[in-house]
Amino acid sequence: MKNKKKSGIYVEKVIDGSPATVHGISIGDQLLSVNGILPQDIITYRYITAAESVRLKVRRLNRIFTCDINKNFDTDLGLVFSADCFDGVKYCRNKCVFCFVDQLPCHLRHTLYEKDDDYRLSFLHGNYITLSNLKERDMARIVNLKLSPMYISVHTTDPQLRGVMLGHKRPAPILESIARFAEAGITMHIQIVLCPDWNDRAALARTIADLVGFWPQVASIGIVPVGLTKFRQQLPWLRSITPAESKKLIDKIKIFQDAFRSRNGVSVIYLADEFYLKAGYPFPAYKQYDGFPQIENGIGLARYFYEDFRKLRSLLPHKTNRLCHLVLATSQDGAQVLEPVVRRLRLIKNIKLRMISIPNTFFGPRITVTGLLTGQDLLWGLRQAPGETVLVPNILVRSGTSLFLDGLHVADVERKVGCRIHLIEPTATALVKEICMLGGVRYE
Repeated sequence: MKNKKKSGIYVEKVIDGSPATVHGISIGDQLLSVNGILPQDIITYRYITAAESVRLKVRRLNRIFTCDINKNFDTDLGLVFSADCFDGVKYCRNKCVFCFVDQLPCHLRHTLYEKDDDYRLSFLHGNYITLSNLKERDMARIVNLKLSPMYISVHTTDPQLRGVMLGHKRPAPILESIARFAEAGITMHIQIVLCPDWNDRAALARTIADLVGFWPQVASIGIVPVGLTKFRQQLPWLRSITPAESKKLIDKIKIFQDAFRSRNGVSVIYLADEFYLKAGYPFPAYKQYDGFPQIENGIGLARYFYEDFRKLRSLLPHKTNRLCHLVLATSQDGAQVLEPVVRRLRLIKNIKLRMISIPNTFFGPRITVTGLLTGQDLLWGLRQAPGETVLVPNILVRSGTSLFLDGLHVADVERKVGCRIHLIEPTATALVKEICMLGGVRYE
């Protein structure tokens, strides 16, 4: 964990018209204290600035001044900071056998190698944490402030096996912490990275049986397949799940889902889309995802996309005003999901839509999800698309930038291929709107 910044907390932005603006606080100022307290993170900051009377101590260059702000209770001051953890992020000390960061090649952007295990980022942003790095004061703070929901990487409830999977030389129990959170009324979403021959079969059955006993505090259990790159040098042996194993897993989990739903009205356990694609099984119905509690974990993305597109079908234009030649770039998994949607979009007159399924040459053939395609993958996949207009999901680039995982920029790919790339949100609505816009049709 990085040392606390003694110089204060830098103000990155001030919202126009906010109390902070009215009192003259500017970008680049340093917040030294709020009511005499230097907040350790945005959570503390929000608690102590909710009051009607707030005194800020601020440094601007070499001058220190105070601001006494009177406002309505819970009105935001309007200050925006560059990070949520002012005292530094708590980084992961585990050496998980399946850790994706440990499977990265050298020379990627440095932020990709940072492994946080910070409960505050779990609460604020849904990052999954192991709880293995928490001290008692951290546990007490979660409970006392009722920081809910929390997103927890469990993988297995067998303490010995969990210790091995986290790379420890000792057992790593988890149920005591989950019980403590449940007693405090904290909602938890659980992640299990499924590693064949490690935490599957009997170990998985035990894990599920242990966790569902804490429902409804354990609100969802998401099972995702281990991701394996070609850079697994000197790491524990792992393998991908097979299509036959995926079928067995889906069949077994469905029995449990149906039984639990009949008793409690929810499935509680949800499988990543990759299992269904690998098994060649249809995705569960929309209602079976119960509000999609783990969609950010790649669970239910395909079904959500289909439902979004279903609502749009009756609004699709019969034809566009301009003849439009388009390329839709996606991964191998993405192509399977998008195929029926692309087939329908091709019925729009004047739309000539071609889909390219791009293998992951950078991380290796076992990585088949769209979000891990790199600029180099696009260079290879689009080598026969010079002069084309290419639609690319924006999840391939770092948020707010045009930077791919491997450090190439969108402009680099455009220049080398000779194409025009349009980054779009990975939703059916965004796809349809972009196609209509390029075809000269207004879409509402």
